[in-house]
Amino acid sequence: MPVFATPYLEIYHDAPRQILTAKWLRGVMPFELHRGYHALLDQAVAHDCRFWLLDIRRRAGIDSADVLWTLNEFLPLVQPRLKRTTYLAFLMAPHHLAGDLADGRVPDATYYDKRPYRNERFTDKEPALEWLQHCQQLETVTG
Repeated sequence: MPVFATPYLEIYHDAPRQILTAKWLRGVMPFELHRGYHALLDQAVAHDCRFWLLDIRRRAGIDSADVLWTLNEFLPLVQPRLKRTTYLAFLMAPHHLAGDLADGRVPDATYYDKRPYRNERFTDKEPALEWLQHCQQLETVTG
């Protein structure tokens, strides 16, 4: 059962795995994207959860303006509220991932190296979950 739901977004908390899943149900307008991400952050704070699976496969056409808003406006809000590194596994349709990688305005993975969040992109759910669990294990070891 979702901990948050709208016609365009459902958020689930998997307590045993300590993973928050945001499942976008359709393409969204910018104001819906903003509200959805803010709801995700609120749920992350409520559940003290820094490991996120973001399923954006149903979003038609991921606009680079949306990506830039996420990078420049939303992500800087995350660390002050969660206090530690947050891990985001984006689950994307293959054509979205190809477009994302080809868009020169979207930073590559090294952009996140010095930031209080980490980001990886996937086209299959299992590798995304494995990456999040690996990040959890690394945090346990390095504290």
